Amino acid sequence: MKTIKTVEQFRYFVGFNGRLFSVTFRKADGSIRKMVARLDVKSYLTGGGAKYDAKERNNIVVFSMRDKAYRTIKIDNLLSIKANGETIENN
Repeated sequence: MKTIKTVEQFRYFVGFNGRLFSVTFRKADGSIRKMVARLDVKSYLTGGGAKYDAKERNNIVVFSMRDKAYRTIKIDNLLSIKANGETIENN
């Protein structure tokens, strides 16, 4: 079974060109969240930018389609991703 352990693996699996994907992950408070998201969205940027390097902390920043807001996912807390007709579940 495949597992996702790095930001690069996540981006490679999801693909590029703004494709939608679904992701399930454990939030910092321990609850489980499911989300439909996209990578590389620029429409809602406010100009502030992150004050840290997400990749360095093994985080991925995604755009939540429901909330119309950016969200950060810790790769270590990733439970599953569905993209391009394929699903990967992490343990």
